[in-house]
Amino acid sequence: MGKTKDLQQRIVGKTKQAVGEIIGDQDMHDDGKAQAERGRDEQDKPGELNPLKKLKQLT
Repeated sequence: MGKTKDLQQRIVGKTKQAVGEIIGDQDMHDDGKAQAERGRDEQDKPGELNPLKKLKQLT
């Protein structure tokens, strides 16, 4: 996924988590928490397998 999609997934997950907390829906809260964690995990993965690619672009 792209960084924008990962961030979007985190925001939607956090929103679901908050709404679930407010209305007392534990399933929605847990689903939102899991979705936010997936977005964070994807966002933390290294996106570039070739670290020298950017160096080559500069030269």
